[in-house]
Amino acid sequence: MSQSLYLSQTRHATWLELFFDLVFVAVIGVITHDLAHTHHGHIGVEQLLRFPLVFIPVWWIWMTHTLWANRFDKDSREHRLFSLSIMTLVILMSVFALDIQADGFVYFVGLYGLIRLMMALLYWRVHHAAAEGVHFARRMSIAIGVGALISLSGLFFEGPVKYVLFHGGLLLDAVWQAVIRRDNTADPIDQEHFVERIGLLAIIILGESVIAMVGSLNHSVWDGYDIVSAATGFLLIGAIWWIYFDSFPTLERAKRLHTGNVLIYTHLLVCMGLLILANMIRHAILGDLDRPTFGLLALTGLTFFYLGKQIPYWYAFPPWRKAIIGNTLVCVGITAASCFLPRLEYSLIGMTLGMLVYVYLTFTRILSVNVDDYLTPHHGHQ
Repeated sequence: MSQSLYLSQTRHATWLELFFDLVFVAVIGVITHDLAHTHHGHIGVEQLLRFPLVFIPVWWIWMTHTLWANRFDKDSREHRLFSLSIMTLVILMSVFALDIQADGFVYFVGLYGLIRLMMALLYWRVHHAAAEGVHFARRMSIAIGVGALISLSGLFFEGPVKYVLFHGGLLLDAVWQAVIRRDNTADPIDQEHFVERIGLLAIIILGESVIAMVGSLNHSVWDGYDIVSAATGFLLIGAIWWIYFDSFPTLERAKRLHTGNVLIYTHLLVCMGLLILANMIRHAILGDLDRPTFGLLALTGLTFFYLGKQIPYWYAFPPWRKAIIGNTLVCVGITAASCFLPRLEYSLIGMTLGMLVYVYLTFTRILSVNVDDYLTPHHGHQ
């Protein structure tokens, strides 16, 4: 009989988990490609609203499945079939994602609700299969099931109330799960595995940024500004990779992150920020966006990234807190000032310089400060 992989000595992401991540990022790519289309030099309000409207439910499906797999995945045939079924339904969700503000709402929400009920069933089966040690699985099943039913109730209403119910069910689900994880001190998450999964998702999304940039390079006519934008865009992506992953291993050992709650919700900001930045770089190269909309994407994307990346470290390592606040204010300020430069290409250069300043300040003011007292004594499972 197969055993759960929870806290196993050699635990790493399984091949199916890696496939799961790739499928979700492909779906996310469909959703965020909506931001690549401009109309007379700007991105419409409907497009800007549609992005979080469809991205957050897809992200929450990924996150909930990852948390379930973190504790209970046996990599068995049954679990593989469940995961592949969820992946199939998410792909179908992407078909209706861009029509969610019209007829696609019914199908998108219906598929979302079905996936959530499947996740509730997975937790319920865990509760019934084990005599002790996983009592919180029943509470998780109820939280997910109730949230799914509230979200599905939006199918019976019209107007803004249907969106309120849809996302209200998701919010209730998310908050309820956070409380359950906080109360479940006896069985913390497999922290190393969870941090690894989040890191894998982030690096795949960074790959989407490169794909978005490369997709904008099919110019028939190039000039110096195009070359500068492409080079600067890749430098910005490289700097983001560097600063994100340079201190990343400390999260695996941070004593205060044992519930995973802080990492879960801040990485929604990280993922959204990276995807917004990918489209910002694309538009800088193409030069097809007006300044106010470009500035909105730049400031929102980088602010989301800075906050999402920094908050877990601020929470986990008190000696770093003052420097983290100062560094973030400096870099967001440079980004905001860059938005007022006369050309989009200059703005992109300014934002990249801001990120490089962020890298330098992190090395000199944060990583140089010892935080061993806030880390578990040994790297690896006990």
